[in-house]
Amino acid sequence: MIGEQLISREPVTLSKAKNLLEKRKLDSELSYEQEEALKYAKIFSKVTKKQRDKIMEELNKLGKIRPELAVKIVDILPQDIEILRLLPDKKDELKDEDLEAVLQIIKKYGPKKKES
Repeated sequence: MIGEQLISREPVTLSKAKNLLEKRKLDSELSYEQEEALKYAKIFSKVTKKQRDKIMEELNKLGKIRPELAVKIVDILPQDIEILRLLPDKKDELKDEDLEAVLQIIKKYGPKKKES
């Protein structure tokens, strides 16, 4: 880590982390931690780049969702309002209408449920 410094900080989804690590792997060998993070992201990332970008864009359009919360929503993709109510911090002032709008965005752009 000699010579490295933090340039910026922003929350990223598992999907974006996976894409960033895959690109880095093409350029050079990944460290052990990066390899493990890539394995984790491949297993638990639920959306494609296109889906992620559309969901994030729509959540930003709502104007009430902080970037950190949007990342949590994209990573977890809650399917019902009870789970969605658990994600916001106390400082987030989201009403049920806002949460319903988030669920509609997830249903519209998220992965489709598999029929059993």
